[in-house]
Amino acid sequence: MKTVLCVGIATLDRILAVDRHPTAPGKYRAADRTVAGGGVAANAAVTVARLGGTARFLGVVGDDTAGLEITESLAVEGVDVSMIEVAPGRLSPESVVLVDSTGERLIVNHSSPDLFDVAALPDSSTIGRPDVVLADMRWRRGAITALASARALGVPGIVDCDHDPDSAPGILEEATHVIFGRSTLAAWTGVDHPEGALAVAAGRLDAWVAVTSGGEGAWWLEEDRIEHVDAFEVDAVDTLGAGDVFHGAFALGSAESMSTRHAIEFASAAAALKCTRFGGRGGIPTRDELERFLAERLENR
Repeated sequence: MKTVLCVGIATLDRILAVDRHPTAPGKYRAADRTVAGGGVAANAAVTVARLGGTARFLGVVGDDTAGLEITESLAVEGVDVSMIEVAPGRLSPESVVLVDSTGERLIVNHSSPDLFDVAALPDSSTIGRPDVVLADMRWRRGAITALASARALGVPGIVDCDHDPDSAPGILEEATHVIFGRSTLAAWTGVDHPEGALAVAAGRLDAWVAVTSGGEGAWWLEEDRIEHVDAFEVDAVDTLGAGDVFHGAFALGSAESMSTRHAIEFASAAAALKCTRFGGRGGIPTRDELERFLAERLENR
């Protein structure tokens, strides 16, 4: 099995299903609720594990009960949690998530402001020799260290760029692959259309670049050509974590030496399947589920 090291944030999510997102102060009732592990890199790690890869997680939690729940929720999924840093006296990331009837989510997150600042940095012996490193934008120093190790090892270092790159300087410069969210890419480049924005990003970075846009699919730059894959149409119940699942599946596909198009279709299908189930991380598919879905949908494309 191929190994993916996921670096960044892990959270404890309290998820409520509501008819619509509140627009004014008041009291509201939820139709359903659940508690699940969450977080960009942590969800990606669970995706890797459920899809048959070896997942290792490198991140930071506080020494509170939420930190224990976060760690245990990853371990139960088969994720290697031996590299989780515990920051004394700090509060772990927790989120309250509202998911409306269309599947769109609203997230409010809190953790100690200096949680990632006090964490010890990993060294090369801790990082080992993964087949791929995947980092989010939350733990800047940890991401830079792990991505630099990936470059030194000659393996892909992928960044899930869903935040302003200028707020976390140095991360994109160490990456070999950068996958932007559409709004982030547009804001960073000043270009709204994905094709033009990718061209600007490619000129700024020494990395392969791509952009995802939910139901519109994904674009990437390959040998000066813009390529595109449509999203798979599904009845969305809960979009929480869909982007995280996409990046985890893409990282595993890259580790397994899939072609770029195959890896993106693989990741798009994983994200689509996740959206059909309520409960954030609970909706991540298994490899068998994903392969069946892909076989059915690609045959009809």
